[in-house]
Amino acid sequence: MEGNFLPNIDYGFAISRGVRILSISPVFAEPVAEAALGMALDLARGISRSDRYFRQGSEKYGLDANRKAYSLHRQHLGFIGFGDLGRAIVPLLAPFHPTIKAYDPWLPPEYIESMGCQAATLQEVLTSSKIVFVVAGVTAQNQGMLNREAFLSMPAGAALVLVSRAAVVDFEAMLDVAATGHIRVATDVFPQEPLPLEHRARRGDNLLLSPHQAGALEQTLAQIGVMVTADAELIARGLPPCLCKIAQPETVTLWRSKPVEQS
Repeated sequence: MEGNFLPNIDYGFAISRGVRILSISPVFAEPVAEAALGMALDLARGISRSDRYFRQGSEKYGLDANRKAYSLHRQHLGFIGFGDLGRAIVPLLAPFHPTIKAYDPWLPPEYIESMGCQAATLQEVLTSSKIVFVVAGVTAQNQGMLNREAFLSMPAGAALVLVSRAAVVDFEAMLDVAATGHIRVATDVFPQEPLPLEHRARRGDNLLLSPHQAGALEQTLAQIGVMVTADAELIARGLPPCLCKIAQPETVTLWRSKPVEQS
């Protein structure tokens, strides 16, 4: 069982023989979505930053503590990628009544608009959003897509929430731009995991770090068995699976996810 389509299967041969190839990735959408919302709130309101200041004895009070804070209410938000995870985050944002733009080259504008969002170009999402959720899986077409220029094009003080795969971004460039104070970053994923103790991200400013924990809940892992069993029963009855993600011949060979390297 795997949450990604890895390059360890001859997909063309399997599909031509009628073999179903499924991923259990949809099971992680809801838990990662709520973690992403928590990260966005923290970056916007400076919650963990104020906690650190308290522990250092340098806290500020009232408005002085919020000079660089902003609300999610009626805010301009953006999505890069709009698969299972993006669609799980959108309903959580509804109480804030935001304007949401989404970029996903694998989806038609009509699909994005059916979710109450505006289809947009990558540049439009980056330049107009106060908070950008990066939820795109890594493919042959988007590795390192978010580079230094992309981060610098974001509004000053904007926040980036990275909860998909680190390979979508130029990770070092992201750290560089965050260090200048131009953007704030929350990330649940890293180029190498566990992150080396000497890695600069551990000492970086304007960073909220999460150790790839967003989807790893016991209740979520238990749900994998329910999902796989239900789809296996459908297949045994001659019906198509409906809970797991199905490998599509047009795109499955473009995925570039790989098992996380452990040090």
